[in-house]
Amino acid sequence: MAHRAVLRYEDLESFPNDDLRREILDGELNVTPSPVPRHAKVVFEIARSLGAYADEAGGQVYGSDVDIVLGAENVVIPDVIYIAPDRMQTIGQKAVFGAPSLIVEVLSPSTQHIDRGKKRAIYARFGVPEYWLADPDANTVERCSGPSGDSYQTIEVFTGDMPAATLPGFVLPFEKVFR
Repeated sequence: MAHRAVLRYEDLESFPNDDLRREILDGELNVTPSPVPRHAKVVFEIARSLGAYADEAGGQVYGSDVDIVLGAENVVIPDVIYIAPDRMQTIGQKAVFGAPSLIVEVLSPSTQHIDRGKKRAIYARFGVPEYWLADPDANTVERCSGPSGDSYQTIEVFTGDMPAATLPGFVLPFEKVFR
């Protein structure tokens, strides 16, 4: 009988600093390639819009360069996160330890099955209040909210400016994000 090694947050520190994007999803290593320019542009525009919101409402926005430790066996690096003022205590020296207020993943052909499947379940399980899946090919955003167990209670797809479910007054401007 084969046994699989279960990886934990501490195991990430043993890997070389080679700019590969490594995550641990339910104890399994997941390595993703660098994004293409269109993907990176959508990430940038979403982060910029959320950054303007954070300037007014408070909180912090980070792009795909921060580890989010949701548990010892679940360490993710989302494309964009927003941490509201009431969750600032999750920001540590080396990582964010706990669920951010919002996680955004920008879909790519090689990772969309993980973003829509395993990651969505993990984010719901760890109580991420709102999760967006931005599709740069279809110019849509799937907004997930109301986490319960391994799923979200509400999943809606938007094709135009999208109000956030949990960020009062925030509207994602599609014209800027998908231009």
